[in-house]
Amino acid sequence: MNLLPEPVPGQFTLVVLPPRANPPLLHMVARLALRGPLRLLDGGNRFNAYTVAQALRRHSEQVEAALARIRISRAFTCYQMATLLAETPALPAPTVALDLLATFRDESVPLWERRRLLEACRGHMRRLASQAPLLVSATTQGASGADELLALLEEAADQVWRFALPLPPAALRLF
Repeated sequence: MNLLPEPVPGQFTLVVLPPRANPPLLHMVARLALRGPLRLLDGGNRFNAYTVAQALRRHSEQVEAALARIRISRAFTCYQMATLLAETPALPAPTVALDLLATFRDESVPLWERRRLLEACRGHMRRLASQAPLLVSATTQGASGADELLALLEEAADQVWRFALPLPPAALRLF
């Protein structure tokens, strides 16, 4: 099931998902890894190699080769994410950033500092997208300033895709 848009070369695509709605992103990672080298920047510790391997097995017998094409870098703080994006070279390989804003939810860092770092990250994301597709995910999980940071990220993106969890079925009334 391909719910996510295919990343477009030269564009920055933002996918906004509810918390823990990660499987569609990992299926996209698998599809991209089947085609060639892929850079994965993990901001929310969302990468699950088992899920990616399962998705790969549905399309190819070359699971190990496809997994070997994925280069993973992780950031655990907004400072690390800003450094990671600054040091990532713009190459003709797609880049996927999983839950980028997770690193910006640290309320021990003042909101003005998180905003400043995200502004710097936006420039680096534009640079990366100039050479190859850039797919960034963000969750709708709240924290102080989360809506403002998400709005800054949406402003920088060429395309924004929003997904929501389906509503539970209405309860049946017998009487």
